[in-house]
Amino acid sequence: MKITRLSEAEEKIILGGPIRMVFTPETANTKNFLFAIGYFKPGEGLKAHLHPESEEVYYVTEGTGTVYLGKEREEVQIEPEMAIYIPPGLIHQVKNTGKENLVICFFVAPGKEESVEV
Repeated sequence: MKITRLSEAEEKIILGGPIRMVFTPETANTKNFLFAIGYFKPGEGLKAHLHPESEEVYYVTEGTGTVYLGKEREEVQIEPEMAIYIPPGLIHQVKNTGKENLVICFFVAPGKEESVEV
């Protein structure tokens, strides 16, 4: 078991955005998932990327923004209490297009592979 305060989780710049790595194979010896939280100021976000084998869920807790999906970059407006399932191999990107901070929880399974920037 591991308990972590979000303020104590390591923050990294990943794909151009600030991400707090909460539970990962490195921080909590997880075997089947990765859990992280992104804190994006207006205009910030993650570059377009994909996960060849991992599934991902975005869960928005604060703010508004846009998720871009697929090669066509389909735009999906996001807001609190929305969840988006992203299957393996789907190109995705997120950007804070609102006026307040955007906070998104990321659940990635199995979460052991590197993201592929596209």
